[in-house]
Amino acid sequence: MNPFRDSLASIPGALTNLISESASSLLQHSSASNSAALAPDDDVSSTASQSDRSYPIPASLVKEQWRLIFTSDANVQDLEAAIAHCRDLVMLTDECSEERRWLVRHLVDLRYSLKELESAQTDPLEVPPQVKTVVGHHFHVQRSGHIGTRQYCDHCSGIIWRMIQACYVCSDCSFLAHQKCVDSVVRICAHVIASERCYPIDEICPEIGLAAQRYKCVECGTLLNFTQPNSISCFGSNKKEENSWIEPRLCDYSGLYYCPNCHWNDNSIIPARVVHNWDFTQHKVSRAALQEISLFCDKPLIKLEEANPKLFVFLEKLGNIKKMRQNLFYMRKYLLECRTAAEEKFLDKQISAQLTNDNTGVSDSRCHLIQSTEFYSINDLELIEKSILIEYLQKLFNAFDQHIRNCEICRAKAYICEICGNNEVIFPFDDGCIMCDKCNSIYHRVCMTRKNMICPKCLRLQERKNQLENNNGDDTSDADEI
Repeated sequence: MNPFRDSLASIPGALTNLISESASSLLQHSSASNSAALAPDDDVSSTASQSDRSYPIPASLVKEQWRLIFTSDANVQDLEAAIAHCRDLVMLTDECSEERRWLVRHLVDLRYSLKELESAQTDPLEVPPQVKTVVGHHFHVQRSGHIGTRQYCDHCSGIIWRMIQACYVCSDCSFLAHQKCVDSVVRICAHVIASERCYPIDEICPEIGLAAQRYKCVECGTLLNFTQPNSISCFGSNKKEENSWIEPRLCDYSGLYYCPNCHWNDNSIIPARVVHNWDFTQHKVSRAALQEISLFCDKPLIKLEEANPKLFVFLEKLGNIKKMRQNLFYMRKYLLECRTAAEEKFLDKQISAQLTNDNTGVSDSRCHLIQSTEFYSINDLELIEKSILIEYLQKLFNAFDQHIRNCEICRAKAYICEICGNNEVIFPFDDGCIMCDKCNSIYHRVCMTRKNMICPKCLRLQERKNQLENNNGDDTSDADEI
């Protein structure tokens, strides 16, 4: 490959341009099926903007394809040249454009491949890792699998015989592919899409229609045909018309249509339906949507009360969860400031202990439940519906409450109701107690009700402030008289 490029460098500029243009035209002709789906008209561009989908290569970069695409036999010099050219193109493209997004992804893949190749050359005795980077995927080869478990290729939907066939698995989104199908993968890694979107689609099935997709699969560009094979009569005999039936399948998550190879009728809960309707019914989604939803499942991204505050009015279980999380949030402050709890790592031990002993399905990434009171993950909402999360939080509450009430350091930071003067210590997480929003003082709710919800401490501070202002005013008037 290098001698051919060196010879190109010695040819005059006009001939080099002629060769590059002919090479790009050949590559464009070879990818006609993809370029047809990427035609720059208004319908397709609106479809891409609505679905936040990234194509394998933008149509405007086809001329640069021969200098950007790398193969498995590329050496260090080839990759460095492609990285330099890709970096230059990034600076020339517009910000937030589809071309720049594709170039940045491709630049990451090029640098990843260069790092793997350099590490393999540094230590010749070390077997180089069999890793391939394709449209954001990081494929690792796997040659063995579980006996009796059927697995299928996400690209061609064919079965993978794991005992005799080598297959590649993406370490980010679990995309499975035959060894022969890896280089032909066109679906962008779901981890890349989820990282760019940062939030699951919050609209219920935002369908745009097949006409906006040009009656083609939004992922692979396969023509979707509504016409079934018909039986026609020819000279008195029945003869079937040979038409292929490709069923368009709607993804309830993205609202786009896919072919059967890209949509396997997988079922999944839809985050938008859960947030807006508290509907946990599973609907049919595409393979790309299924992988994306699985990546969003454990991420605390949903501000449920902000997105749909009426849910907390009509669902008693959500109100209980909110109250429990507020109590755990107050308890966490006590435990973080407690020297004994910090030395024993009480917080981490209790969270992990409840997870390992209960086997309730709650994952080990649930620290956000006591660190804040706003954010929920999709898995959290599903566990709330199954009444599993409230049991887990109740056991945490009991463990935290036992430590705080028996620890001298924590009890020293308790409050006494100033209104009734009772010597009983109270905490902000106690039932029947209320906290002042301004000064954070704790009182009995009954006592505050008798005082018309007026905080004595705030009233005292306001009187002191007014007195200081009056004294300063008198001093100023005396100075003026002098």
